Amino acid sequence: MGKKLIFYRRTVSIRWRLAAIAAGLGAAALYTFSPLTICAIAVAAAALPAAFNGLRPGERRWLTVVIVAAAMVRVAAIGAIFLRNVPMHDDQFVGAASGDEAYVMSRALRVRDILRGGPAGKYDFFVAYDEYGRNSYVSLVSALQVIFGPTPYALRVVNALVFTAAALLLFRLARDAFGPVPALAGLALLLFWPTLFAWSISLLKEPLYLLGGTLALVGAIRSARAAAWGGERVAWLLAAVAGALLIADLRPAALPLAAAGIGGGLAAFAALQSRRAFLVSIAAGAATLAVLLSARVEPRVVGALTSAAKVHTGHVFTVGHSYKLLDDGFYLNPATPAASKLTLTRDEAARFVVRAAASFFLVPLPWQLQSMRELAFMPEQLVWYALIVLIPVGIAAGCRRDRLVACMLVGYVVPTMAALALTNGNVGTLVRLRGLVIPYVVWIGALGFCAVLGAAGRKPFMPLIDDNGRVFGRVNLFDAAIAASVVVLAAVAFGTFLLFRPAAPRITSVTRVPITNEERRVAGGSRLTAKLKVRGSGLRPMLRASIGSMPALGFVFEDPNSADVLVGEVPAGAHDLVLYDGVQEVARFPRSVTIESAPPPHVVGIGTLVRLDKSVATALQPGALAADVDIRRLGTPRPAADGWQRAAAVLLQCDPDPHDEGCAVGGVPLRTDPPPTLRLPSVGGSSMHLAIEELLPAEPPAVRTAVVRLTSAPELLNQIREGDRDDVLDERAAAVVHIGNRRAGGADVDVTVRLGLDRSAEGWRYRGRVVKAGARFVLTTERYVMEGVVLKLNEAGEVTP
Repeated sequence: MGKKLIFYRRTVSIRWRLAAIAAGLGAAALYTFSPLTICAIAVAAAALPAAFNGLRPGERRWLTVVIVAAAMVRVAAIGAIFLRNVPMHDDQFVGAASGDEAYVMSRALRVRDILRGGPAGKYDFFVAYDEYGRNSYVSLVSALQVIFGPTPYALRVVNALVFTAAALLLFRLARDAFGPVPALAGLALLLFWPTLFAWSISLLKEPLYLLGGTLALVGAIRSARAAAWGGERVAWLLAAVAGALLIADLRPAALPLAAAGIGGGLAAFAALQSRRAFLVSIAAGAATLAVLLSARVEPRVVGALTSAAKVHTGHVFTVGHSYKLLDDGFYLNPATPAASKLTLTRDEAARFVVRAAASFFLVPLPWQLQSMRELAFMPEQLVWYALIVLIPVGIAAGCRRDRLVACMLVGYVVPTMAALALTNGNVGTLVRLRGLVIPYVVWIGALGFCAVLGAAGRKPFMPLIDDNGRVFGRVNLFDAAIAASVVVLAAVAFGTFLLFRPAAPRITSVTRVPITNEERRVAGGSRLTAKLKVRGSGLRPMLRASIGSMPALGFVFEDPNSADVLVGEVPAGAHDLVLYDGVQEVARFPRSVTIESAPPPHVVGIGTLVRLDKSVATALQPGALAADVDIRRLGTPRPAADGWQRAAAVLLQCDPDPHDEGCAVGGVPLRTDPPPTLRLPSVGGSSMHLAIEELLPAEPPAVRTAVVRLTSAPELLNQIREGDRDDVLDERAAAVVHIGNRRAGGADVDVTVRLGLDRSAEGWRYRGRVVKAGARFVLTTERYVMEGVVLKLNEAGEVTP
């Protein structure tokens, strides 16, 4: 018997040795293949026993089952990712095909190549040192690539280890506060939550962010609960500071959100300490609300919500499945957040906040799912709904068991929830970022589930209800519940009606703004006198506007708080701006539009009437064709290829332009290159066309004389005669009144001309050209064209012989 026992012991010893040798060889092979994986396993083996300290044997077994199952599933998933990527494995593959994972790994590998002296170009340096995307996670991944080489799959193992460490920290916190069953249930739910599971084996920063946030929260709770200022409190405070430093640059405003969450949790804990503290907190909350709604603070609050709404619209206007939180009118004109001119009123901001809060918990609703990929998300969404229902029960149960931990878990996520709810607008982004909240509230939901199961097995529900189901022994519980439900639902319904009823249009300001070419195009040739910027609330695209009793040319909707009104011909005076929905007046702003009584400007258009019938060309006489068109001079009719033509000088009335942007007739700018052709009324109700060649002022000119030296060939100079007139149909036309002697050589001659001049900022002008000593002068007649230079401009009444 003794020999058999000795033989058995030797056999077992040999088997253990062989197993140890095999394990060592396997570890060596794995280390050769992926050294980072072995280091991660070694760290896990050293740190994992801390999670089992103080647990009973039954708890140890269940915790082991949960952790081993979670680890095996993650290893299998990482192996599946490896097999899926096998066709893409080469020297350039970074472990992910696209997205943020590929960016992080490619940046880290570029840093590795630069530090190790490998081949690198300018673009590699640009990506490696770019400020965009720079954070502590990228630095950590870069360091791991430098130390261990390209490790895209081992890095997934490291992230899984980091995620599990954060989950175990929260498990120990929940176990000490709420008991083993809710803690184990919460741990299992957290480790196998689909979105968080994908996080934990990704190449993204989310596991590290979760660990940092968990350290900050757990460290704050443990240090607050420590008995005195000793080693334990100092250690947990250092852990909280380390967690805060870890998340400081991982996400925008991560540190303020975490600090606000911890402060909110402590405030809630203090408020629930006693009835007096609760009443004081309610009074403080009411006072804070009153301050936020005060006339001085409310614009800042609405401004902050407007900024968040601009970020939200930026998500809505991107590719993907979006959802909306604002009134429909704010989505008609897409714009980036930086370029958005969106403004909110108090009511619109309130509706935005209510919709944002509801969307965080409900989006996407099952009937909003649009693809098979989104349909696969439905089971997780249903579990999320169940978690939301259980959270109130869990809060009540948590406050009875450990008020501090319950308040801190809930308060810690409220600022993050608010930030995500107010700035999001994409379903996929919301689902992914909602994972920042789930790791903390899952314990409250698990506690609520356990509380519901426990309450179902107990007979009395509450001590204030007697055995006959009466509240305080007087009121039937069923009747009391119905009455309370009616009161609450009526209040909610009335508040919802007031908040979400269609807002009546309201005008708060009307200002005149510059007219652009776009408005002139919209006017369609009608005379455009002004453009008004209307600010208010409840504006809608189908409204129409009038200035007093005169209909406006157009109502151009921008968003529910802004629109443009295009004003046509309106009598002078102060007028009301009136908005109509169909034929019903819906808004009025008294005496907000002032039309000046100054006469409209005029110009003289010099050009040619083209494409005329012979009868019209011969019958046409100087005189008024319409209220704003007056023919001053006409040339001789002459035939052309497309009909008859006739030179003309026509007095034209410009469109009213309060910003002096140039003369336009019927919406057509006149000072363009080439000059335009205008449609003018004609006799018999028809129309004719004036091809503009030159524009002259409508005011009478100042008649002066000038001495001009004309230079040309002697044969051409011999053609100059007194009485020669510049070839322009206007009283300004220069006429030769005296011819002087030729100078030696006969190549130039001094002549005196009488001409009509217009005053300008540069001095006197003739047909748009400055007339002063040394200025160039051109004389064009039917027989010749001469060029020269002005020698002298005579004053009024002075004539040079």
